[in-house]
Formats: sequence, structure tokens, C-alpha cells
Amino acid sequence: MTGAMILGAIGAVLPVVGHRSRAGRIRVAHLCMGVVMLVMAMFGMDAAIAIPAGLALVVAALYVTGSISPTSPSGPCVVDLTCMAVLLLLMPSLHTHSATDSGSTAPMHRHGAGLDPRIAVLVLLVAWIALTITMFHRRRSERPVAAGSLLMIFGMAPVAF
Repeated sequence: MTGAMILGAIGAVLPVVGHRSRAGRIRVAHLCMGVVMLVMAMFGMDAAIAIPAGLALVVAALYVTGSISPTSPSGPCVVDLTCMAVLLLLMPSLHTHSATDSGSTAPMHRHGAGLDPRIAVLVLLVAWIALTITMFHRRRSERPVAAGSLLMIFGMAPVAF
């Protein structure tokens, strides 16, 4: 799993390497994603890392959207930031749900219909892959961005399950 996260970190910074046309906010956001992936690779994945990392990605997404214009290339960056943030914010729920399912005797406080959070993660990953593949085929100039997104998805998928 650590190798996948390191590939994810490489994928996070791949879109800004050698591209002077990328806006400053997009560069900052991609570096934020890379740092989050490296922290996960170095320190593991638990709520103490997942929640602050998810919130950092949400802040980065808001920072990027503050500069969006009709011709801005920041759409794929915002998709990556948002998907990573949602996955990270679901992490504590995923691991609590898994522990409860495996026969833990500790009671778990639940709200709602009891939907398995792994279903939400699976739907999010499928949507993220579909958007990335669509972007890959849309314009040749966006292929490095799509390749970086695919590497990030590859890095995040093992963490989610």
C-alpha cells in the first residue's frame, strides 16, 4: 500500500512538472495533494491523519475555485482535491464500520439507515475514474493531468478498502 501511495504522490505533482502555463493556485493545490499522499505513505492511515488531511484538501479546493474563470484549466484539479478529501473524511467511518462488522463487541453509535460507507467509496472511485478517462480522451494537452489523476486514484484505492 505504501508503494501505491508514493505513486499517488508522484501523480499529484505530475501535472505541474514542466508546465509553466499552470496557474499558481493550481500548483499549490497539486503540491498539497502530493504532501498529503507522502504523509499517508510515511505515517500510515488513521483518523489522526485522515481528518486533517481531508480538511487540508477541502481548503485547497476552495482556494483553487477562487480563481476559476471560463477558460481556467482548474476543473480536473478541483475534482482530484474533492474526491481525495471525501475519501479521507470517510476513512474513520470505513474503519469503524469494518471493525463492527468483524465481530467487535464494542457498541457503535449509528445514525441514518446504516448504509455501508464502502458503497459510497466505490461509487466515488468509479465516478472519479470515469471523469478522468473522459478528460484523458478530450484533449491531448490534458493527458499528463489525467495520468496524474489515475496515479492518485491508484494510490487512494487501497487506502479506501
